[in-house]
Amino acid sequence: MFALRTDLIDVSIRMTEAGHDGEAGVDDSTVQLLLAADDRRTMVQALLSDRYELVIGGPVADADLFVVDSDRFSEYAPLLRERTADRPAFTPVILLRRDSHTDDIAVADPSESDEPQLVNAVVDAPLDPDRLRRRVHSLLVRRHQSLTLLADATTGDERPRQNPLERAAERPGRTDSDDTVDTAVDLSTDRDGTGRPVADDRYEAIFNRTSQFTGLLEPDGMILEANDTALAFAGLDRDDVVGRPFWEADWFDRSASLREQTKRDVERAADGEFVRRTIEMQGTDDTAIIDFSIRPIRDDSGDVTLLVPEGREITSLKERERDLRRYQRRFEAVFEDPKTLVGLLEPDGTLVQANETAMAAIDTDLESIVGEPFWDTPWWPDDARADVREWTDRAAAGEYVDYERDHVGTDGTFTATGTIRPVTNAAGEVVSLIASAHDITERKERERELERTNEQLERFASIVSHDLRNPLNVLAGWLEQAEATGDPKPFEHCHEAVDRMDRLIDDLLTLARQGEQVDAIDAVDLERVVSDCWQSVETGSATLRTDVSGSIHADETRLRQLLENLFRNAVEHGSTSPASHAQQDAVEHGSTNPDSQAHQGDVEHGESTVSVSVGPLEDGFYVADDGAGIPTDERERVFENGYSTASDGTGFGLSIVATIAEAHGWDVRVTESPSGGARFEFTGVTVTD
Repeated sequence: MFALRTDLIDVSIRMTEAGHDGEAGVDDSTVQLLLAADDRRTMVQALLSDRYELVIGGPVADADLFVVDSDRFSEYAPLLRERTADRPAFTPVILLRRDSHTDDIAVADPSESDEPQLVNAVVDAPLDPDRLRRRVHSLLVRRHQSLTLLADATTGDERPRQNPLERAAERPGRTDSDDTVDTAVDLSTDRDGTGRPVADDRYEAIFNRTSQFTGLLEPDGMILEANDTALAFAGLDRDDVVGRPFWEADWFDRSASLREQTKRDVERAADGEFVRRTIEMQGTDDTAIIDFSIRPIRDDSGDVTLLVPEGREITSLKERERDLRRYQRRFEAVFEDPKTLVGLLEPDGTLVQANETAMAAIDTDLESIVGEPFWDTPWWPDDARADVREWTDRAAAGEYVDYERDHVGTDGTFTATGTIRPVTNAAGEVVSLIASAHDITERKERERELERTNEQLERFASIVSHDLRNPLNVLAGWLEQAEATGDPKPFEHCHEAVDRMDRLIDDLLTLARQGEQVDAIDAVDLERVVSDCWQSVETGSATLRTDVSGSIHADETRLRQLLENLFRNAVEHGSTSPASHAQQDAVEHGSTNPDSQAHQGDVEHGESTVSVSVGPLEDGFYVADDGAGIPTDERERVFENGYSTASDGTGFGLSIVATIAEAHGWDVRVTESPSGGARFEFTGVTVTD
């Protein structure tokens, strides 16, 4: 950033004791008039005598400023050049140009020539009194700045007094302080080999040979001087600005508000405040962004005697800052992707930054994990840390690493697919790593759901045949009886069996299309459904005890399938009679003979009768029997597809029960009933009174 060269200004424009307008050093100056025409000499004398000590004509004296007209310039030029060369301090010369034949006499540019600069200002006829006064005053200010610099450099204290340029040389380069210069210059009184006084060169280096805008103001804001850089920026001549209020100069033409703000800045500086801000100034072709300041200069009594406005064009810097902010916004837009967990790492794996999405996944703050190895951060379970370290090392070696792994989050583990990729500089060196991941838990769940659905579809052919076997057997039996007897009454039972098959087929197909989901959830009277299902199953001499009341939330069709399969399982497998095990398939698979079906309970169960009970649980219900029960080591397998204790059974009955329970979101488990039989408990059920 820009910094004022205050060490220079402090010394270079320090004035002597306060006098008229606080500038006794300027007002006590000696001005020699080297003018040929009496009328011009009289006019200039009248304009300057009230403020300066005048020397009229004669040989070149030891004056602070010379006014010479074009008619006598060739006569006095060698003497003035010799006099200037003999003096180390800046000694200005003003040329009064009478007509066009002296156009070749102009102000030399010291940066383009090693010749000493002789003429410092040109005032053309007709003479403008105000313009002449301003030029004399501003040049005398520069003269006394040069004298002060010279005095500082040659002071005779016991401890050599360090001049501001030398002090500045001890500080490397610019800083943001307000007392900095670029380089140091030795302010000696020795010649520099060009014939030009060294102090004069130093003044030019300070004031004009700089890329900064610099000027001098009266405390009321009147412009005393402006350097070449400031003038060239706006395409101005020195006479265009000297003697004008600073805020009315062309630099501030951009807006009225800028003028008003600059006026307020001058007033604040005149009160002793250092003012600095960024403004947009008007140049010759366009505006420019300027780092602008006004610094008050005080005399030995502490009074503000001068103001030093300075500025440095920072348009390109501001453009770079805007570009940087734009790139930063783009980076943040990518980095803060709400659907992606992103982390920025050092090549050694140290965490530098993590986005909000990543931080929302864990229960900690960013400050506590920045600086930690990535593999030790809370996103990773313990068994993944070694892998993460390996992935990081590979990425640091330049590899683009893909991974799929479980992460640890505030709600438990989640599956993510991600990358750790290297970021390289122009030389191809890895300077950082970017780790990113997407939560694919839902996708993985959908994949698992699809797998379950496919498995379910594969077994539906067997399920359909299993559930349809009973009504088909009933239908076949009644048709045989109708053929044998000619009695049409059995056809009514045939129609009932066909209707039952239609309902089963429709329901099973619906379940197949919907996977394991059920949609028609209603409050179902459990006691009623239990009774209806018992009536629809061939139960023989088995008995039912119901101890439930109220309703549960369920899909009634699915619930009926669940209960019918449980009742059928209890009747078929619950008998303790050896004869029943020999004949149990007659019930499970059905018979084509109605008579055999009518008596199958006596055949299958022999002398024993199975008792089935349905009762309530705190959040569900149970179905139990008093049969032989299920061995402990077999209870985990009874819900598997194809599991059956019968030699020719399909083993889908209890699988259907588990599928329907899962579709409702219920949990089901097998345990032992109080009488030693099987007990199926369903929990997670919504129960209402």
